[in-house]
Amino acid sequence: MLDERKRQVLRAIIDSYIETAEPVGSRTIARRHDLGVSSATIRNEMADLEETGYLQQPHVSAGRVPSDKGYRFYVDTLMEPHSFSPLEYLRVQQEILGAQLSLERSIHEAARLLALLTQSISLVVAPGMDQLVFKHLQLVALEDTSILVTMVLHPGIVKNRLIRTEQEYSAEQITDLSTALNQKLKGVTYRDLGPTIFSEIIGDYGEIGQVLVELLLQGLSGEKGEQVYASGAVNILNQPEFKDVERARALLEALEQKEHLLSVLNRASRSSGVQVVIGHENLHDVMHDCSLVTATYYVGNDVVGTLGVIGPTRMDYARVMAAVGLVSNSLSTLLTEQK
Repeated sequence: MLDERKRQVLRAIIDSYIETAEPVGSRTIARRHDLGVSSATIRNEMADLEETGYLQQPHVSAGRVPSDKGYRFYVDTLMEPHSFSPLEYLRVQQEILGAQLSLERSIHEAARLLALLTQSISLVVAPGMDQLVFKHLQLVALEDTSILVTMVLHPGIVKNRLIRTEQEYSAEQITDLSTALNQKLKGVTYRDLGPTIFSEIIGDYGEIGQVLVELLLQGLSGEKGEQVYASGAVNILNQPEFKDVERARALLEALEQKEHLLSVLNRASRSSGVQVVIGHENLHDVMHDCSLVTATYYVGNDVVGTLGVIGPTRMDYARVMAAVGLVSNSLSTLLTEQK
């Protein structure tokens, strides 16, 4: 373990490097941080920290920069938690909770706010169609043989579809059909729909049943998998670490691969609370210059998705972790209230 002086020196170096993106020398630490020791003493401590793997020296004549090990110790032990101002906190709460949006729009809004708060790339994983639960289904007879189908799915999904039938149905018949279908489908998870339920719907409700089954199958085939929403990709280009065009291009191309993103986010979110994966802790080579901060969001006690931030390892961990926690909690509150 590091003694108190080494902890102070390491924290000062990382704080300075996060702020300036420039390698940090002993004189800078002595001038900007009142550690009560000389520049020479700080230099010796820096040499020890480098030898034990907490710092690295990018060039012979340069100062030091944190290693992944140094960042990990900083995040786990040294970092001072960030607190958003009451105005920032209220703004996030109002924009996510106040609008009472659909799940999809709420997720877009969460991604936008997270990118804005962190000036990094934000990602939000939405639950796939097969994870949704039927809450309410309503049929409304329109003109001629047109019927409006409204499916309310938990959490927070509303889908409207217009279907047409061969024969006309009265408003009373449609109301009775709605009641019967609700009794059959309420509380059923979309992934649990199968041949047995489909056969029952077709057998019990004839032509409308056939059209509804086709509609349900379209939902399963078209939107079954989890969706990933990203925002703020341009922010990575403002970071000094990604001035190298090839490095930036490799990361942005990786962000376009849905399966890659899902594997990264799902691995990182197996634990509760805000999680941090730093540099080479990421399994994918293209992420070795980045850190990933994630949290799950909930409906009640049930996890329904993941959100996170990707940025350089030199990110402001305290602020990013606070932002991820704030947005995930706000989104969870919104979805739970809509339950």
